[in-house]
Amino acid sequence: RTLNHTNLVQLIGIVDDNDDSLCIVTEYMGRGSLLDYLRTRGRSVITQSDQIKFARDVCSGMKYLEEKKLVHRDLAARNVLLHDNGVAKVSDFGLAVNDVMMKTAGCKIPVKWTAPEALKHNKFTCKSDVWSFGVLLWEIYTFGRVPYPRISLNDVLAWLEEGNRMDRPDGCPEEMYKVMKMAWRWQADERPTFKDIHSLIIECASTDV
Repeated sequence: RTLNHTNLVQLIGIVDDNDDSLCIVTEYMGRGSLLDYLRTRGRSVITQSDQIKFARDVCSGMKYLEEKKLVHRDLAARNVLLHDNGVAKVSDFGLAVNDVMMKTAGCKIPVKWTAPEALKHNKFTCKSDVWSFGVLLWEIYTFGRVPYPRISLNDVLAWLEEGNRMDRPDGCPEEMYKVMKMAWRWQADERPTFKDIHSLIIECASTDV
């Protein structure tokens, strides 16, 4: 199906290079990945307004996917690209599938970005994308730190199941941290939709000074 949204990296075409492989051609995103941008610019360049804008842009793209009943499955700052005009766009739809996806044997998944029900029961939905979005927000407000910095991959799920969640990053508005905590609710059906989150981020932006 055709996906066309300001906050999704636009697919231009597919090229057959005659050696049994295909090359995907997308629009040019001059500033590279959001993760690299956060890490290289840091607090000296990136303002709180920039952070809210990144969050709003990504949420807008994910809201569109939610409306199309598509699940991304690998939402993270490394899979968000920045246009030369500063617009953030969700990329890497290699894992995107319709509505509910069960993990297949041997499939590698990004544990620290993946919702508990996906890790435990191999169930991926728009609400598991919401969990990942909460982690992406944490990345934005820590300027690209690796999530759960003191916890090993093997221990993340048990740590979360005990009710633990990552702390509010330094300088992160309380309202945005509330969004993260809502996204990290253990029960998937208790998490907000991307439509809900988009409205909350707009409210945060309106109070930003």
